[in-house]
Amino acid sequence: MKNIMKSIGYEVMHSKMLVRLYIYFIALMALVTVLNTDSSGVSAMLAGNDTYEFPMLMAAIIVGVICGSDFNDKVANYEVLSGHSRKSIFFARALMSVCISSVLVTVLCFVPIIVGSVIFGWGDKLVLSDIIIRNLLLIFPFARLAAFLVDVTFIVKNPYAIMASGFVIMLGGSILGDMVGGGNNCFISIYNMKYLCSYEGWNTYNLDPVKGVVEYYAYNSTVTSSLVLGTVFASIIMIIFYLFMGYALFRRDELN
Repeated sequence: MKNIMKSIGYEVMHSKMLVRLYIYFIALMALVTVLNTDSSGVSAMLAGNDTYEFPMLMAAIIVGVICGSDFNDKVANYEVLSGHSRKSIFFARALMSVCISSVLVTVLCFVPIIVGSVIFGWGDKLVLSDIIIRNLLLIFPFARLAAFLVDVTFIVKNPYAIMASGFVIMLGGSILGDMVGGGNNCFISIYNMKYLCSYEGWNTYNLDPVKGVVEYYAYNSTVTSSLVLGTVFASIIMIIFYLFMGYALFRRDELN
């Protein structure tokens, strides 16, 4: 299992396609930040925009490459014939997919904070330390999403189908997130991401003799214990469930 994981790590580090795509996604996140941020600072942009949607597509691409490409070139077949157990083959690829994708896409979520703060300043809409904690917590629902995509990959055995599903998930993420209706839902990864990136807000206005009606917005970004515990425990439970369900399917697969 360790040898398989080392091999996967080497392949990922030397995959020109993945490296280039990741750089493109960093540039895309930076561009979106620049286009959506004004003089109010990047905190105002983060308060009104979801930064987890593009990273979901990157997560699907990474999982598809690590797990799905093995079915195209029959690597899994060769590993079985060379004496590796199905358990080691599945969990090596699944764990590497979950760990690598969740870490890399979580890093992507920090790009708007860094780029926006450097160019526009942070602003005063949200507390920076709260946003950092919330972004770090995103690693758990991202890992849960990756574990689910691992199962789908071992079922469909096609990396391009997984990449396409990531695009669908990215487009549908905003719609599904809005369906939460502001609820505190940690049991579905997309809802959990929406929960982490949503802030209780209120607004008021004042009359200015020159500007007319001037609106003021305020947000509460406090990280509650229920948010942390719900995110961590729900994610761990679902990751374990997805991985063992995926292994139960893979151990009986004929690997055609």
